[in-house]
Amino acid sequence: MSFLSAVSGHIEETPVDNSTYETAPATVYSSYDLKASASLSDFVPRGLERTPVQCVKSIALSGWNPPPHNLRLRGDLMYLIVTTLEGETVQITSTATGFHVSKATSNNFDPTPRQDSKAASDHSLISLLEKVSPMFATNFKKLQEFITRHHMLEVLPVTTAQPAYPWAIQQAPHTFDPTRPSEAYLNYGTDSVDSLRDWNDELQSHRELPRTNLQERVMRDRFMNKINADFAEAAARGAMDIVNGNVIPLNPLESEESHMYVYNSIFFSKGFDGRNTFKKLGGDDAAHVATGKDLEGVRSLNGADVEGLYTLGTVVVDYKGVRVVAQSIVPGIFRQQEESSIVYGSVDNGPDVKQTEVKHDEKFHEVLGEVAKALHLSEHAIEDDNGKSTNLWTSFDTKGLLGADGRRYLLDLYRLSPVDIEFLENDVAAKDGMPEYPHKLTLMRPELIQLFWEHKLRAWIQERAAEIQKRAEEKKALEGEAVIKKDKEETKEEDKKEEAKDEAAAEANSEDQVNILDFELSFNVDAFTSVKTPSDSEDAKAQQEKTVREASKFLRENVIAVLLQDFTAYVVSPIDGGSLTKAMHRRGINMRYLGRIANLANENKGPVLVHIHYLAMQEMVVRSVKRIIRKALRGLPTTHVADCISHILNCLLGHELNAKPVATLAQDGHAYAAITPESLRDSIQAETLLRYRFQLPEDFVKNISKEKKVPMLRDICLRAGIQIDARDYIFSPLTTESSEAAVNTTTESATPAAPSKKGNNSKQDKLDKHHHDKQSRKVAKSKKRSTTFQPNDVLTLLPLVKQATARSNYADEAFEAGKTSLAQGRRQLGLELLLESLALHEQTYGFLHPETARCYQALAMIYYHADEKEVAVEFQRKAVIVSERTMGVDSPEALHNYLNLGLFEHAAGRTLTALKYLKHAIQYWDLIYGKNHPDSSTADNNVAVMLQSLKDFETSCAFFERAKETQQLAHGQEHLIVANCHHVLAKAYALKADFETAIKEEQLAYDMFLKLTGPEDMRTKEANVWLQDLKLTAEFTANQESLEKALLEQQQQQHQQLGISKATSLSAAAAAASKAALAEAAIRTANVEAQVGTKGHLSLNELMDYINDNKSNSAGEAKGKKGKANASKRGNKK
Repeated sequence: MSFLSAVSGHIEETPVDNSTYETAPATVYSSYDLKASASLSDFVPRGLERTPVQCVKSIALSGWNPPPHNLRLRGDLMYLIVTTLEGETVQITSTATGFHVSKATSNNFDPTPRQDSKAASDHSLISLLEKVSPMFATNFKKLQEFITRHHMLEVLPVTTAQPAYPWAIQQAPHTFDPTRPSEAYLNYGTDSVDSLRDWNDELQSHRELPRTNLQERVMRDRFMNKINADFAEAAARGAMDIVNGNVIPLNPLESEESHMYVYNSIFFSKGFDGRNTFKKLGGDDAAHVATGKDLEGVRSLNGADVEGLYTLGTVVVDYKGVRVVAQSIVPGIFRQQEESSIVYGSVDNGPDVKQTEVKHDEKFHEVLGEVAKALHLSEHAIEDDNGKSTNLWTSFDTKGLLGADGRRYLLDLYRLSPVDIEFLENDVAAKDGMPEYPHKLTLMRPELIQLFWEHKLRAWIQERAAEIQKRAEEKKALEGEAVIKKDKEETKEEDKKEEAKDEAAAEANSEDQVNILDFELSFNVDAFTSVKTPSDSEDAKAQQEKTVREASKFLRENVIAVLLQDFTAYVVSPIDGGSLTKAMHRRGINMRYLGRIANLANENKGPVLVHIHYLAMQEMVVRSVKRIIRKALRGLPTTHVADCISHILNCLLGHELNAKPVATLAQDGHAYAAITPESLRDSIQAETLLRYRFQLPEDFVKNISKEKKVPMLRDICLRAGIQIDARDYIFSPLTTESSEAAVNTTTESATPAAPSKKGNNSKQDKLDKHHHDKQSRKVAKSKKRSTTFQPNDVLTLLPLVKQATARSNYADEAFEAGKTSLAQGRRQLGLELLLESLALHEQTYGFLHPETARCYQALAMIYYHADEKEVAVEFQRKAVIVSERTMGVDSPEALHNYLNLGLFEHAAGRTLTALKYLKHAIQYWDLIYGKNHPDSSTADNNVAVMLQSLKDFETSCAFFERAKETQQLAHGQEHLIVANCHHVLAKAYALKADFETAIKEEQLAYDMFLKLTGPEDMRTKEANVWLQDLKLTAEFTANQESLEKALLEQQQQQHQQLGISKATSLSAAAAAASKAALAEAAIRTANVEAQVGTKGHLSLNELMDYINDNKSNSAGEAKGKKGKANASKRGNKK
C-alpha cells in the first residue's frame, strides 16, 4: 500500500515563483494547531482511493460452462453471465472470433447471437459491454482515469520481497463479487501449483546456474530472489494452516510441540524443544533462539556463496503465538537407509544410544575451508564419546548431509558464531537480585565478528606499517655507511651494478608491502562449550578461547560505547524501537544488551540521550508484552484471539479509562481473562528484569503519557502482527467540561503574543470550532465505550515472516564505486556507475524491494545536489512508493523519504505540494515517537522556511519557535544549536515586522555565542551585527510611525479649520509619498548609511533574500548532525 497519490492530490505541474505571491496563499498549514497531537483516525489519508470505480454489478462464469464438445468444434470457448449497472442480466458467448450477446437464459441454453434490439457483438469484451451498458461506458472511462492518477509503482504487484501491511487500517466495505471464489482457479487451475513444485530442486538448480559473466550473475541473483520470495509466501500460508489445525502432522501420536508436517512440498516444524535437544541450554527458550540463529547461519552461507555447498530454503514464521520453521525437503531424507546420510559433524544415533559419533568427510572439509575464510571460522579438533579425534571447521552441532541428489547440504547452522562468554559468565547466573537468564545459547552476532576482525586488521596493518618504517630508517642509516665504504672500493662493471640495483629494489619492495592475506584471525565456534577437546590440542584451544573472549570484551567495552557516542553526536538518531533495533544489530549488538544501553544512556549527563533512554525502556516493554501476547495466544481458539488481544491492550494502555477491564469472553475460562492491569505490569517488570537485566521503574508502565501510548500501541502491533482499526482510541475518561477546558487552553496557547495578521481571528474561530467538535465527538464515543479497545477493533492477525535471502554483491559494489567516484570529484564516472548500479538493483531485486528504494533515494539526493531538481523529484517519488510498500507506510525510511521529497519539490518550485508531504511526515512522526524528538526540529525548520517563502510569516515563526523548544529540550538552554535557533528566530520575527521580539531573540543568541565561543568567533560577530541592525531598524520604524502620527494629526487639524466635521485618512498616493519622505528623513537623521551592516533601507523582498542567504549557514549549524539518514534532511540548507 502506498499513500503518495492520496497525500499529494493534484500535483502542480508548473513550478511557481513564490516571490509572485503578494499575500500568503492557502496551504495545508492554514489554521493549523501546533499544540494538537496527531490523530490515529487520520492515519489513512482522506484522499486515498482504495475502491476502483464499479463498471458492472457482477461478471462471472456462466453455469452453462464448459461448452459441449460439438460447440467447441464451432469455436465456443466459454460462457459469461454479466449483470450491468442498469440491472439487466445478459449471457455472453466467447468464441474464437470475439464476443456476442447470446439467446441463453438461466433456464434455456442457446449460445447463438441474439437478433433483437439487444443484439451486440464485438472482438473485444470491453467494446461489447460499452454497447450493452451505457453506464459501463461512462464508468470505464472513470476507471481508466482512476488508474492513471496513480504512479506505476503503486499498482505493480510485489514479487521479490515481503509486502508491508500497515498496522492500522480503515476497513473497506465487503462487497458482493461472485467472481472472487473463482480467482484461485483462474490463477492456479484446479490443482494448486505450489503443491506440485519441488522447492528444493528449484532452489538448488537456480543456485547452480552459471555465473561466468556479469549478465549471468545478475540473472542468477534475480532468479534466486524470485524463488526465495515464492518459497516464503508458500511457507507463510502453510504455517498459518498448520497453526490453525488444518494440516495433519506426520507424528500425530507425539506431543504437539514435537509435531512435524509436510505440506505443499515443504517440511514444517515448531520452534519448541520437543525432543529435549536444548534441555541443558534452556529448553523451549533456547530452541526459540536457535531457530532465529539457524536462519542467520543460512543467510551467512548464502552470502558466502561457495560453490559445491548447499543450504536448505529456510523461512521462520511467527503466527498466533507459535514459531514455525519451514524448510525445503532434502531428497531422500525420509527414506529408510541402512547408513546415516550425515557425513560431517555429529550424528545422533537415537535415544537408545547414548554415545554421539562425529563424522568427517574430506570433500566436505575442503569446501567448508572456503566458507571458513569468508566467515572467519577456525579449524579445531574435537573428541567424540568413542575417543576419536576429528578436525572440523564448523560447530559440533552442525551437520553435513549428503542428499540423494548427490549435493552436500549443511544443516543446523545456529552455531556459526562463537559464544558471548563475558555475558555467559557475568550475566546469566542468578545474583544481585537478578533471576537466572532463561537460556545459555548466548551467541555473538555475525556483524560483531566482522567488526572485530576489521578492528584487529587495522591494528595489524598499523603494526606492520610501523615495522616497515623502522626498517626503512635502519636501511637508510646503513646506506649512509655503505656510501662512505663504497668510495674506497673499486667501481664494478655497469651491467653488474644495474642488475644488483634491480634485485635490491625488488627485495625492498617485497619487504615494504603489507599483504592483507598474511593476516590471520579466526574463531572457534565450539570454544567455551561442553565439546571435548583432545589432550594434544589444549594449547590451541587456549589461544582460540582467548580470541573469543577478546571479541566478547570488544562488544561490551568498545562497540556499545561507540554506539552511545553516535547517539550523542546524532550520527544515529532512532525514532522507534525498530530503528533502535536495526542500529544495534548493524553494529553486532544483541538485544539482550538493551538494558545495559538504557542504563548507560541514563548515566549520561545532560538531556542529549533522554530520548534514547526512553526508547530503550519502551522497546523492552514492547518486547515483554509481545512475549505475553504470544504466550496467551498459543493454543487459543480463533474465536478468542480478538478478545484476548483487546483485553491485554486494555490492561496495558486503557487502565485510566477502565481500571478493571473484563474480557468479553471471560466466562470461557481461558488464562488471558485473568490478566489485570496490576498483574500485567508485574509480568512486564519480571520480563525486563529476566531478559534485559534491567530494573524498570515501577511507575513507568502505569504512567505512560497520552502522547506515548499510540507509539507504544504501534510497536506492539508491528511486533505481534496485529492489525487494528485506525480510529481515535480514548485512553482516559473525558467529560464535556474537561473537553471545553482543553479547547480553551489550546486556543490560548496557540494564540501568539505578537500582533496578528488581518483575518487571523476568523482563522482562530474556525480552529476553535473544529477542535471543539472533535473533542465533543470524543466525549460521545467515550460514553458509549466502557473500555479503550474492543474485540471489533482487532481486524486480523498477520504472520511475521523472516527469510534468508542474501544481498547482491555486484549491485552493492557498483553503488559503492559510484559514491567513491563522486567523492573524488569524478562526477560523470560516478553517475554512470550509480545508474549502472540502479539497473542492477532493478534487474536483481525488481522495482519493489527495500534495496531498490535505497538506491532510488541515494540517486535522488545526488541529482538534487547536482541541481537537477526534476530528476531528483522523480527518483524520490519512486523511493517513497517503494519504501511504503516494502517497509511500511509509516516506517522511518518512508518518513525520511517524504521529508526529502518535500525539500526537492520546494526546490523545484512546487512549495504547496512540498508542504503536503512535510505535513504527512510530521503527522506520522508524532504517531511513531510523539513530540519533541531531536530530529523533528529539522522538519519544523524546513516547514518554516517554506512558509516564509510564501510570505506566511506568522505560521513560520510558530514553527521556528517549536523547533527552538525541541532543541532546548534536547541540548539544554545554553548550547550552540540553541543559540543558532534564537538567531534564526530573530530573522523570522524581523520579516514579520515584530522587531521587539526579534531584538530579544538576537540578544539571547549574541549572549550565548559570546559565552560559548568568545568575541572573536564569526558567529558572535554576525549576531552582533544583526543585533545592531535590528535596533536601528526598530528605531527607524518607531520614528516613522511617530512622524506619520504627527502628520495625521496635523491633517485632521487642517480639516477642522477648513470646517470639515469628520477627519478622513490620507489617500493611498499621499500616504505612499509621505512614507517615502519620512523614510528619507529618518535615514538622514540616523545616518544609516554610515552604519556597518545596516539593512534598514532594504525592501521586504530584499530583506527576505538577505535573510534566506544567511539561513543556510545557521540552519546547518543548528542541525549539528552527521550520518546518512540525517544528512538527507539537510538538503534545504544548500
